[in-house]
Amino acid sequence: MTLAPSPDGVARRPNRFLAILRALLREPIGCTALVILATVLLLALLAPLITQYDPLFQDRRAVLKAPSLAHWFGTDDIGRDVFSRVLYGTRISLLVGLLVVTFTMLIGGMIGLISGYFGGWTDMIIQRIVEALDTLPSLVLSLFIAAMLGPSVRNVVIAVTLAQIPRFVRVVRSEMIKVRAQDFIAASRVIGASSLRIMLTHGVPNLIPTMLVMGSLSFGIAIMTEAALSFLGVGTPPPNPSLGTMLAQGTRFIGIASWLIVFPGLMLTISVLALNLIGDALRDVLDPRRR
Repeated sequence: MTLAPSPDGVARRPNRFLAILRALLREPIGCTALVILATVLLLALLAPLITQYDPLFQDRRAVLKAPSLAHWFGTDDIGRDVFSRVLYGTRISLLVGLLVVTFTMLIGGMIGLISGYFGGWTDMIIQRIVEALDTLPSLVLSLFIAAMLGPSVRNVVIAVTLAQIPRFVRVVRSEMIKVRAQDFIAASRVIGASSLRIMLTHGVPNLIPTMLVMGSLSFGIAIMTEAALSFLGVGTPPPNPSLGTMLAQGTRFIGIASWLIVFPGLMLTISVLALNLIGDALRDVLDPRRR
């Protein structure tokens, strides 16, 4: 990589994340997905400024009203504004997804890094635990943990994180095994670098591209899982707005008030689709065979 000269004459390495972002923006699919995701984020963050109704306010005079200028997405069976609830529900979904990805990358990445670097008994013990957790599908495991802990946003984050960690551990471990076999790792050991220093200075930077791709895909999975848990009654507790809870409540009126399902489902679909497209674009951008 060519080093860019700085004003003081010292060559500096360009920021890796900015380089990845620029490459992603040059991808048509990645750029489109970023724009869609940014729009969803802005709508969720600016929900208090955009909406004119409290998501918990019940107007008994406007029950099951179709979409109109007064209520853009209509109202539900107890007179709550669906547009407000969709935006506030999206905030909860994005918050859960962000927390899940953060904790999963930190915990799963650290465990996978240790497992792949040290190998031997350490690797065997960690992999047996990961295999035990991975015997159940992630949604079933999340449902089991959330049902034990009880419905709350915090418990949803814990349940989904524990279910996503095994996937991160396996991927990071396999990548770390490849990095460990490189000559620069052997050279670092020869000059007396500690295992911690080698993992932090050589392991982590080489694993960042893989973890970014995994993180974007896991973000979408976390949002879908939160919606599924809320749909089943063990996720975000009512009356807090949640896309999954809105879908569950809207199924009772699907024949006479389809907007109760269409708009929450559309927001959920758009968010997950954008995240998956970003993950695919990142995988293409970071593929060394294309560079």
